[in-house]
Amino acid sequence: MPWEPSALNTATGHLKTDPDSLQDLLTATDRLAEEPRPAGSRPWGIDYRRLHLGRWRILYRIDTDARTLHIEHIRRTDM
Repeated sequence: MPWEPSALNTATGHLKTDPDSLQDLLTATDRLAEEPRPAGSRPWGIDYRRLHLGRWRILYRIDTDARTLHIEHIRRTDM
């Protein structure tokens, strides 16, 4: 599953300060590959969805033609 560089940079920025929360984020994004529209996610336009996971907010795009999911943006609500 491709991550946009800015989303990946945000995630790695929390590696030292919040590794447990970051692990939860990575686990959740891995699960999106199996279930791209999990309970608790919301549509955001036509191809995008948002998922709230604890302190994290994930914006991702589903490409049905290529059968891929792209992590476009992540952020923490406490930042």
